[in-house]
Amino acid sequence: MKCKWIGSSLLAVTLALAANPAAAEWPNDKPIKFIIPYSPGGGFDTIVRAFAPAMEKILGAQVVPENIPGAGGTKGAATVARAAPDGYTIGIYNMPGFTVSAMTGKKLGFELDKVTWLANLATESYGIAVKGDSSIKSFKDLCEQGRPAKLSDTGADSTSSIVAKITFKLIDCPLVNVTGYKGSKGAMIAVMRGEVDATLKPVSSLGKYVDSGDLRMIVTYTDKAALDGVEATGESGKDQMAQFNLRRLIAAPAGLPADIRKRLSDALVEAANSPEVKEWAAKAGVSLDPVDAEGASKMVAGIDKLYGDYKDLVAAK
Repeated sequence: MKCKWIGSSLLAVTLALAANPAAAEWPNDKPIKFIIPYSPGGGFDTIVRAFAPAMEKILGAQVVPENIPGAGGTKGAATVARAAPDGYTIGIYNMPGFTVSAMTGKKLGFELDKVTWLANLATESYGIAVKGDSSIKSFKDLCEQGRPAKLSDTGADSTSSIVAKITFKLIDCPLVNVTGYKGSKGAMIAVMRGEVDATLKPVSSLGKYVDSGDLRMIVTYTDKAALDGVEATGESGKDQMAQFNLRRLIAAPAGLPADIRKRLSDALVEAANSPEVKEWAAKAGVSLDPVDAEGASKMVAGIDKLYGDYKDLVAAK
Protein backbone atom coordinates (compact mmCIF):
# COMPACT_ATOMS: atom_id res chain seq x y z
CA MET A 1 0.00 0.00 0.00
CA LYS A 2 2.79 2.39 0.89
CA CYS A 3 4.49 1.82 -2.45
CA LYS A 4 1.23 2.39 -4.27
CA TRP A 5 0.73 5.70 -2.40
CA ILE A 6 4.24 6.89 -3.26
CA GLY A 7 3.78 5.86 -6.85
CA SER A 8 0.51 7.69 -7.19
CA SER A 9 1.99 10.82 -5.58
CA LEU A 10 4.92 10.81 -7.96
CA LEU A 11 2.52 10.40 -10.85
CA ALA A 12 0.47 13.39 -9.65
CA VAL A 13 3.58 15.58 -9.37
CA THR A 14 4.77 14.47 -12.79
CA LEU A 15 1.40 15.29 -14.35
CA ALA A 16 1.32 18.71 -12.64
CA LEU A 17 4.78 19.59 -13.92
CA ALA A 18 3.90 18.39 -17.40
CA ALA A 19 0.80 20.58 -17.37
CA ASN A 20 2.82 23.61 -16.27
CA PRO A 21 6.39 23.19 -17.56
CA ALA A 22 7.19 26.90 -17.16
CA ALA A 23 6.51 26.72 -13.44
CA ALA A 24 8.64 23.58 -13.13
CA GLU A 25 11.69 25.11 -14.79
CA TRP A 26 11.35 28.82 -14.00
CA PRO A 27 13.67 30.58 -13.98
CA ASN A 28 16.21 28.65 -16.05
CA ASP A 29 19.06 30.10 -18.08
CA LYS A 30 16.68 32.15 -20.23
CA PRO A 31 16.83 35.91 -19.48
CA ILE A 32 13.81 37.79 -18.15
CA LYS A 33 12.95 40.75 -20.38
CA PHE A 34 11.90 43.83 -18.42
CA ILE A 35 10.11 46.03 -20.96
CA ILE A 36 10.22 49.82 -20.64
CA PRO A 37 7.59 51.38 -22.94
CA TYR A 38 9.48 54.67 -23.24
CA SER A 39 12.82 55.96 -24.52
CA PRO A 40 16.00 55.70 -22.41
CA GLY A 41 16.66 58.34 -19.79
CA GLY A 42 13.20 58.97 -18.36
CA GLY A 43 11.80 58.07 -14.97
CA PHE A 44 10.40 54.69 -16.03
CA ASP A 45 13.69 53.76 -17.68
CA THR A 46 15.88 54.68 -14.72
CA ILE A 47 13.78 52.83 -12.16
CA VAL A 48 13.83 49.59 -14.18
CA ARG A 49 17.59 49.82 -14.61
CA ALA A 50 18.00 50.40 -10.88
CA PHE A 51 15.88 47.35 -10.03
CA ALA A 52 17.26 44.89 -12.60
CA PRO A 53 20.58 44.07 -10.85
CA ALA A 54 18.84 43.56 -7.50
CA MET A 55 16.29 41.24 -9.11
CA GLU A 56 19.07 39.23 -10.74
CA LYS A 57 20.60 38.54 -7.32
CA ILE A 58 17.25 37.51 -5.87
CA LEU A 59 16.05 35.33 -8.73
CA GLY A 60 19.36 33.94 -9.93
CA ALA A 61 18.43 34.83 -13.51
CA GLN A 62 19.50 37.52 -15.93
CA VAL A 63 17.09 40.48 -16.05
CA VAL A 64 17.44 42.51 -19.24
CA PRO A 65 15.84 45.98 -19.54
CA GLU A 66 14.50 46.63 -23.05
CA ASN A 67 13.15 49.94 -24.31
CA ILE A 68 10.17 49.69 -26.69
CA PRO A 69 8.92 53.29 -27.06
CA GLY A 70 6.06 54.44 -29.25
CA ALA A 71 2.37 55.29 -29.25
CA GLY A 72 2.50 56.99 -25.86
CA GLY A 73 3.84 53.87 -24.17
CA THR A 74 1.18 51.53 -25.53
CA LYS A 75 3.52 49.79 -27.98
CA GLY A 76 5.75 48.49 -25.21
CA ALA A 77 2.83 47.73 -22.90
CA ALA A 78 1.13 45.75 -25.68
CA THR A 79 4.35 43.80 -26.24
CA VAL A 80 4.17 42.67 -22.62
CA ALA A 81 0.46 41.89 -22.74
CA ARG A 82 0.84 39.77 -25.89
CA ALA A 83 3.88 37.80 -24.71
CA ALA A 84 3.76 34.20 -23.53
CA PRO A 85 2.63 34.00 -19.88
CA ASP A 86 5.78 32.22 -18.76
CA GLY A 87 7.42 34.82 -16.50
CA TYR A 88 10.12 35.76 -19.00
CA THR A 89 8.46 39.01 -20.11
CA ILE A 90 7.36 41.69 -17.67
CA GLY A 91 7.01 45.44 -18.03
CA ILE A 92 6.58 48.71 -16.21
CA TYR A 93 3.23 50.43 -16.76
CA ASN A 94 2.33 54.09 -16.45
CA MET A 95 -0.71 54.25 -14.24
CA PRO A 96 -3.03 56.09 -14.40
CA GLY A 97 -1.72 56.87 -17.89
CA PHE A 98 -3.13 53.75 -19.51
CA THR A 99 -6.36 54.00 -17.51
CA VAL A 100 -6.86 57.54 -18.80
CA SER A 101 -6.04 56.51 -22.37
CA ALA A 102 -8.61 53.71 -22.27
CA MET A 103 -11.17 56.07 -20.72
CA THR A 104 -10.71 58.61 -23.51
CA GLY A 105 -11.26 55.95 -26.18
CA LYS A 106 -7.66 55.52 -27.24
CA LYS A 107 -6.86 52.08 -28.66
CA LEU A 108 -4.22 50.51 -26.46
CA GLY A 109 -3.67 47.40 -28.54
CA PHE A 110 -4.32 45.20 -25.51
CA GLU A 111 -6.91 44.70 -22.77
CA LEU A 112 -5.72 46.57 -19.71
CA ASP A 113 -8.12 44.78 -17.36
CA LYS A 114 -6.65 41.38 -18.28
CA VAL A 115 -2.93 41.89 -17.60
CA THR A 116 -1.42 40.26 -14.52
CA TRP A 117 -0.40 42.85 -11.94
CA LEU A 118 2.79 41.94 -10.08
CA ALA A 119 3.75 44.92 -7.92
CA ASN A 120 3.94 48.65 -7.51
CA LEU A 121 7.48 49.98 -7.17
CA ALA A 122 7.02 53.69 -6.55
CA THR A 123 4.30 56.28 -6.07
CA GLU A 124 5.37 59.73 -7.14
CA SER A 125 3.71 63.00 -6.31
CA TYR A 126 3.36 65.74 -8.89
CA GLY A 127 4.77 69.21 -8.55
CA ILE A 128 4.47 72.41 -10.54
CA ALA A 129 7.64 74.31 -11.42
CA VAL A 130 8.27 77.68 -13.03
CA LYS A 131 11.40 79.23 -14.49
CA GLY A 132 14.05 79.88 -11.87
CA ASP A 133 13.74 83.68 -12.15
CA SER A 134 9.97 83.79 -12.74
CA SER A 135 7.91 86.40 -10.95
CA ILE A 136 5.37 83.64 -10.17
CA LYS A 137 5.97 82.68 -6.55
CA SER A 138 2.91 80.58 -5.71
CA PHE A 139 0.00 78.57 -7.07
CA LYS A 140 -2.15 81.66 -6.43
CA ASP A 141 0.16 83.79 -8.60
CA LEU A 142 -0.01 81.22 -11.39
CA CYS A 143 -3.81 81.23 -11.38
CA GLU A 144 -4.30 84.99 -11.04
CA GLN A 145 -2.39 86.40 -13.99
CA GLY A 146 -5.48 87.81 -15.67
CA ARG A 147 -5.21 85.09 -18.32
CA PRO A 148 -5.10 81.28 -18.34
CA ALA A 149 -1.96 79.69 -16.94
CA LYS A 150 0.14 78.11 -19.71
CA LEU A 151 1.60 74.68 -18.92
CA SER A 152 3.86 72.60 -21.18
CA ASP A 153 3.35 68.89 -21.84
CA THR A 154 3.90 66.09 -24.32
CA GLY A 155 0.30 65.44 -25.37
CA ALA A 156 -3.27 66.29 -24.46
CA ASP A 157 -3.89 62.73 -23.27
CA SER A 158 -0.72 62.40 -21.19
CA THR A 159 -1.21 61.62 -17.52
CA SER A 160 0.18 64.96 -16.38
CA SER A 161 -2.04 66.86 -18.84
CA ILE A 162 -5.12 65.05 -17.56
CA VAL A 163 -4.09 65.66 -13.94
CA ALA A 164 -3.65 69.36 -14.72
CA LYS A 165 -7.02 69.49 -16.49
CA ILE A 166 -8.86 67.88 -13.56
CA THR A 167 -7.13 69.66 -10.71
CA PHE A 168 -7.17 73.14 -12.25
CA LYS A 169 -10.88 72.70 -12.94
CA LEU A 170 -11.46 71.66 -9.32
CA ILE A 171 -10.05 74.96 -8.08
CA ASP A 172 -11.45 77.05 -10.95
CA CYS A 173 -8.03 78.03 -12.25
CA PRO A 174 -7.97 78.93 -15.99
CA LEU A 175 -5.57 76.67 -17.91
CA VAL A 176 -4.08 76.19 -21.37
CA ASN A 177 -2.03 73.03 -21.96
CA VAL A 178 0.62 73.70 -24.59
CA THR A 179 1.40 70.21 -25.90
CA GLY A 180 3.68 68.59 -28.46
CA TYR A 181 6.94 68.69 -26.53
CA LYS A 182 9.17 65.63 -26.76
CA GLY A 183 9.22 63.90 -23.40
CA SER A 184 9.24 65.39 -19.92
CA LYS A 185 12.66 66.93 -20.56
CA GLY A 186 11.34 68.87 -23.55
CA ALA A 187 8.40 70.12 -21.51
CA MET A 188 10.71 71.31 -18.74
CA ILE A 189 13.07 73.02 -21.19
CA ALA A 190 10.07 74.90 -22.57
CA VAL A 191 9.62 76.49 -19.14
CA MET A 192 13.31 77.46 -19.00
CA ARG A 193 12.98 79.10 -22.41
CA GLY A 194 9.98 81.11 -21.29
CA GLU A 195 7.60 79.53 -23.81
CA VAL A 196 5.13 78.69 -21.02
CA ASP A 197 4.54 79.68 -17.41
CA ALA A 198 5.09 76.29 -15.81
CA THR A 199 4.99 72.52 -16.12
CA LEU A 200 3.40 69.79 -14.00
CA LYS A 201 5.64 66.74 -13.60
CA PRO A 202 6.66 64.19 -10.96
CA VAL A 203 8.70 65.85 -8.22
CA SER A 204 11.62 63.47 -8.89
CA SER A 205 11.72 64.50 -12.57
CA LEU A 206 11.80 68.19 -11.69
CA GLY A 207 14.46 67.75 -9.01
CA LYS A 208 17.55 67.98 -11.25
CA TYR A 209 16.50 71.31 -12.74
CA VAL A 210 15.29 72.68 -9.42
CA ASP A 211 18.67 71.83 -7.87
CA SER A 212 20.47 73.63 -10.72
CA GLY A 213 18.27 76.72 -10.31
CA ASP A 214 16.85 76.50 -13.84
CA LEU A 215 13.42 75.71 -12.39
CA ARG A 216 11.75 76.61 -9.12
CA MET A 217 9.04 74.50 -7.54
CA ILE A 218 5.98 76.45 -6.43
CA VAL A 219 3.68 73.64 -5.27
CA THR A 220 3.61 69.89 -4.65
CA TYR A 221 0.52 67.70 -4.88
CA THR A 222 0.97 66.35 -1.37
CA ASP A 223 -0.97 66.38 1.91
CA LYS A 224 1.96 67.87 3.80
CA ALA A 225 5.02 69.89 2.82
CA ALA A 226 7.39 67.72 0.81
CA LEU A 227 10.04 70.39 0.25
CA ASP A 228 11.16 73.26 2.46
CA GLY A 229 9.49 76.50 1.50
CA VAL A 230 7.24 74.90 -1.13
CA GLU A 231 3.46 74.98 -0.79
CA ALA A 232 1.66 71.63 -0.40
CA THR A 233 -1.85 71.40 -1.83
CA GLY A 234 -3.14 69.71 1.32
CA GLU A 235 -1.98 72.59 3.49
CA SER A 236 -3.75 75.19 1.37
CA GLY A 237 -7.21 73.62 1.37
CA LYS A 238 -6.82 71.68 -1.88
CA ASP A 239 -6.98 68.28 -0.17
CA GLN A 240 -8.26 66.22 -3.10
CA MET A 241 -5.33 67.14 -5.35
CA ALA A 242 -2.89 64.86 -3.51
CA GLN A 243 -4.91 61.86 -4.75
CA PHE A 244 -3.61 62.46 -8.26
CA ASN A 245 -0.19 60.88 -8.50
CA LEU A 246 1.91 58.60 -10.67
CA ARG A 247 2.25 54.86 -9.99
CA ARG A 248 5.06 52.77 -11.39
CA LEU A 249 3.33 49.39 -11.62
CA ILE A 250 4.73 46.14 -12.97
CA ALA A 251 2.64 43.80 -15.11
CA ALA A 252 2.91 40.49 -16.94
CA PRO A 253 0.70 38.81 -19.54
CA ALA A 254 -2.68 37.35 -18.63
CA GLY A 255 -2.62 33.71 -17.61
CA LEU A 256 0.66 33.84 -15.69
CA PRO A 257 0.86 30.80 -13.36
CA ALA A 258 0.17 31.71 -9.74
CA ASP A 259 3.49 30.41 -8.42
CA ILE A 260 5.51 32.41 -10.97
CA ARG A 261 3.41 35.49 -10.23
CA LYS A 262 4.17 35.16 -6.53
CA ARG A 263 7.87 34.64 -7.11
CA LEU A 264 8.13 37.68 -9.35
CA SER A 265 6.03 39.77 -6.99
CA ASP A 266 8.13 38.76 -4.00
CA ALA A 267 11.34 39.49 -5.92
CA LEU A 268 10.18 42.97 -6.91
CA VAL A 269 9.21 43.86 -3.34
CA GLU A 270 12.46 42.40 -1.98
CA ALA A 271 14.45 44.38 -4.55
CA ALA A 272 12.65 47.59 -3.48
CA ASN A 273 13.75 46.92 0.09
CA SER A 274 17.36 46.11 -0.82
CA PRO A 275 20.10 48.51 0.38
CA GLU A 276 21.32 49.26 -3.14
CA VAL A 277 17.88 50.21 -4.47
CA LYS A 278 17.09 52.25 -1.36
CA GLU A 279 20.38 54.12 -1.75
CA TRP A 280 19.64 54.81 -5.43
CA ALA A 281 16.11 56.03 -4.64
CA ALA A 282 17.37 58.41 -1.95
CA LYS A 283 19.84 59.98 -4.38
CA ALA A 284 17.32 60.13 -7.22
CA GLY A 285 14.51 61.51 -5.07
CA VAL A 286 12.25 58.58 -5.95
CA SER A 287 9.56 57.67 -3.41
CA LEU A 288 9.65 53.88 -3.22
CA ASP A 289 6.26 52.37 -2.43
CA PRO A 290 6.64 48.57 -2.78
CA VAL A 291 3.30 46.78 -2.95
CA ASP A 292 2.82 43.10 -3.79
CA ALA A 293 0.62 41.57 -6.51
CA GLU A 294 -2.59 41.60 -4.48
CA GLY A 295 -2.02 45.17 -3.34
CA ALA A 296 -1.18 46.26 -6.87
CA SER A 297 -4.48 44.86 -8.17
CA LYS A 298 -6.37 46.80 -5.49
CA MET A 299 -4.37 49.90 -6.36
CA VAL A 300 -5.42 49.66 -10.01
CA ALA A 301 -9.06 49.26 -8.96
CA GLY A 302 -8.71 52.46 -6.91
CA ILE A 303 -7.22 54.31 -9.88
CA ASP A 304 -10.12 53.20 -12.06
CA LYS A 305 -12.59 54.48 -9.45
CA LEU A 306 -10.83 57.82 -8.95
CA TYR A 307 -10.59 58.72 -12.62
CA GLY A 308 -13.99 57.22 -13.34
CA ASP A 309 -15.45 59.86 -11.02
CA TYR A 310 -14.05 62.50 -13.40
CA LYS A 311 -14.75 60.64 -16.63
CA ASP A 312 -16.66 63.49 -18.28
CA LEU A 313 -13.90 65.94 -17.48
CA VAL A 314 -11.17 63.52 -18.59
CA ALA A 315 -12.92 62.95 -21.93
CA ALA A 316 -13.67 66.64 -22.53
CA LYS A 317 -11.71 68.30 -25.31
